[in-house]
Amino acid sequence: MRKNIFVAALLLLAGITMSYAQPKPFMFKGQVIPAGTRASFTVPLATGAGDSVRLPFTVLHGTEPGPVLGLIAGVHGYEYTPILALQQLPDLVDVQALRGTVIVLHIANVQAFSGRSIYYNPADGKNLNRSFPGKQDGTVTERIAWFIAHDLFSRCNYVVDNHSGDGNEDLHPYAGYYEYGKQAAASREMAYATGFDWIMPAPANLAKGEQALYCNREAALQEIPSLTLECGRLGKTDAGSVDRITGALLSIMRHLKMQSGEPLKANQPFAITERASVKSEHTGMLKTAAYAGMLVRKGMKLATVTDFTGSVLQEITAPVDGVIVYMLKTPPVNKGEGVFSFGVLPK
Repeated sequence: MRKNIFVAALLLLAGITMSYAQPKPFMFKGQVIPAGTRASFTVPLATGAGDSVRLPFTVLHGTEPGPVLGLIAGVHGYEYTPILALQQLPDLVDVQALRGTVIVLHIANVQAFSGRSIYYNPADGKNLNRSFPGKQDGTVTERIAWFIAHDLFSRCNYVVDNHSGDGNEDLHPYAGYYEYGKQAAASREMAYATGFDWIMPAPANLAKGEQALYCNREAALQEIPSLTLECGRLGKTDAGSVDRITGALLSIMRHLKMQSGEPLKANQPFAITERASVKSEHTGMLKTAAYAGMLVRKGMKLATVTDFTGSVLQEITAPVDGVIVYMLKTPPVNKGEGVFSFGVLPK
């Protein structure tokens, strides 16, 4: 009898211990995600025009305590490689072995994605990545920015905003972060854990009262360690770029101890600390044989801008010794539009 009572007491104690050790469900926008499970759902967001857009999410909630990592794609709807990467990422994570929680916002700008629109949301003509922190009662793009800056970021300990070269842009992959506040050191460590060979720190450079504009800069201003990952070009969907993004994100998760294993390490990564750019002085057609990643010398001819009949309006040369980070690669060009962005080589 005594033995039975003793065994029963041990079982009861074990049950109590296990109940305390079991992580709580994760709550997000009315969804309840039990530990060790994943859930996909949409969150309706009123547009201000009497209807709503539905933002697609997947949440992976681990079986052990850990940080909350927010992953975003589709801030620019024509940047397809990160959108595809975040669609396949949940299948690559063993949620039973996950420590912490991953919130995936698959496509932030659904209307731009559906409308195949470069840069802008066709519903209001605004660029989501120039709209942060947004407005709760503004246009649809401003409301999406507000939702991300407030409803999403308030749940995250870390954030990665994933981009690529838009439909008109050639781009060399890089990991960018802001050297701002207490979050800078953690953001820098995340950048080097991506395995990307180009790392791009930038100052926040905000005057008093100035808005963040950019998604990643908004996270940095909220002291959330964060990155912008850029990988992919010309709106393409090549598997290599998609896999490179998922590999970098899984490596970040290993760096944050959310998954077991060692993070990636690039061999002698190149830190770009100074930038330069060239804009078009005319509306017309761009002709160039240059490409992203190309090493340039100051004064090197890179492109011409012609009118629609072929008459040359502008010769574009490199203003610095450096590398082309990204550039326009399709013929249409508008006056005042950035044509080349350079990383300046150290002297």
